[in-house]
Amino acid sequence: MTHARWLYALWPLALLGGPVQAETLEGAWAAALAANPAWQASQANTESSRHLVNSAKATRWPTLSLGAVWAHHQDMPKVQTDLSGLSSGLAGLLPPQAIARLPGSLAQPVADDRGWAANATVTLPVFTSGKISAGIRAAEAGVDAAEAAENRARQDLKLAVAEAYLTVLRSRAAQTVADQLVASLGVHQRDVGQFYRQGLVARSDVLAVDVMLADARQRQIQARHALSLSRSAYNRLLARPLSTPVALDEIDWPRQAEPLPALQDSAAQHRPELDELAAQSQSLHAQARGLRAEDGPQVALFAAHTYVQNSYLTREHVNSAGVMIRWNLLDAGIHRERAAALAVKADALRAQRNDLASQVALQVEQAWSLQDEAAERREVAQAALALADEHLTIQRDRYANGLAIQTEVLDAQTRRADAARHLFNARYDHALALLRLKRATGEL
Repeated sequence: MTHARWLYALWPLALLGGPVQAETLEGAWAAALAANPAWQASQANTESSRHLVNSAKATRWPTLSLGAVWAHHQDMPKVQTDLSGLSSGLAGLLPPQAIARLPGSLAQPVADDRGWAANATVTLPVFTSGKISAGIRAAEAGVDAAEAAENRARQDLKLAVAEAYLTVLRSRAAQTVADQLVASLGVHQRDVGQFYRQGLVARSDVLAVDVMLADARQRQIQARHALSLSRSAYNRLLARPLSTPVALDEIDWPRQAEPLPALQDSAAQHRPELDELAAQSQSLHAQARGLRAEDGPQVALFAAHTYVQNSYLTREHVNSAGVMIRWNLLDAGIHRERAAALAVKADALRAQRNDLASQVALQVEQAWSLQDEAAERREVAQAALALADEHLTIQRDRYANGLAIQTEVLDAQTRRADAARHLFNARYDHALALLRLKRATGEL
């Protein structure tokens, strides 16, 4: 068996009584994205922002409003009509007795004491001093910010899943090493027992291997429980029952990452946190322009139809059309100050982004350095394990031939187990460092 494969030789093919299909890291990502509430919330925020863009664009189009009212009036005002001139005008045309009975004035109500009215009005904005366009730009920048936040949440979740995935693999490898050590010491224990019965070794040799085997079994128990807990944590992150069987495929990554300068340039372009802050700043600036536009002239066209139920009117239907102009000449600086406050916040976000850009460059350098270190450790650990295997074989042969003491064999067993641990830790440290490097560049 090659050294590249020894680590997983004891991995069971069945869990909880039956075979379990191995899950890839890509499959784990897909499952987590389908079930994670925080990720779903970020998607909902993005969708909400898109609706706000549609709402902002709709303000360019005509609006139709309908209204109706029913009312009962008390003490309705009346119109007083002077009829004194009418009597003189009718002299000679009517008998004097009839003229004498004519009233000197007539009072009539202006409307019925109860009734209803309705109106329909169409309004079309034609000039808003840039208020509408600023609102649209603010909403579009809000979508950009929401999409960047969604991308950030997606990458954070993928990294968390990858860390949990690698923790399971690391725990699995630790159990494998613990199982191998127990098995190897068990073989050595049988050999030492046989030598003791033959009078070839002292009782102390038997006791020494027994003590070391007991210690190895304790480590085996610890490794088994650590693996169980890592599987539960992995299942929780994927919104599964904690007891769900877990079988994971191995992962392997390129030995070397891209050059550091290229990765830093990529991070400056793709890191979602930078895009989010830039979009938020743009949205605030657009909102500030919209507030300043409130103090400018607002021009709209309108057309209306009104119906009033009134038996005293000669015409109950009225049509009208015209131009509405509003210009807020004095508001004590309310809009101006609010716009200034938003502009200051926008500038603060821009400064925050510039600071974050330098932090991102440092994060990329740190992640790159860690993966480079882990890659070198991986190569050294691979060679060290081969040497430890050879050394253990030699010491066991020497002990069997009476050329080595018990301590040398046990020391070789310990060194071999340590070399195995160093190898899988370097391997998974390298894989994790590469994943974190991808997250640091915003391309996970």
